[in-house]
Amino acid sequence: MIKEYLQFKKIWFFTPFIQIATMVILFIFIAILGKICLIETGSLFGRTTSFYFETLFAPFYEEILFRGVIFGLLLKNYSVTKAIIFSSLLFGLWHLKNIFFVDTLELLKQLCYTGFVFGPLMAFVTYKTKTIWLAVILHYANNAWSFLMIYHAMAT
Repeated sequence: MIKEYLQFKKIWFFTPFIQIATMVILFIFIAILGKICLIETGSLFGRTTSFYFETLFAPFYEEILFRGVIFGLLLKNYSVTKAIIFSSLLFGLWHLKNIFFVDTLELLKQLCYTGFVFGPLMAFVTYKTKTIWLAVILHYANNAWSFLMIYHAMAT
């Protein structure tokens, strides 16, 4: 099951080429936006520059880990619902790593959003499509939107 989720598959009109191209475009968009933010504000979306690697690669490694591996393993022993809930709660807890970058209220918002909204949605998408790659694209889009809103707030 884990190996199956890591394979590219055609989803609706999203061929593997379109999926890869979309990920590359979103990756480049976030990289350019991060550079502009760094030049104009002196920080990377309000965080240190060490956050740059995280910003660019989190959608890949988080989806591989939480939807490809953890969700895939949980599906072997639990129902779909329980696998979605457990993997999503772990995904939410994973975001405790941001304790060093954001204030307590922002951290609580991230934990709730990732654990109760975004995590379950990405697990459901992965389950329905039988691949993590649409979830990676949606994760990049989610992060791009979030970073764009942070940059806009900092720039005004």
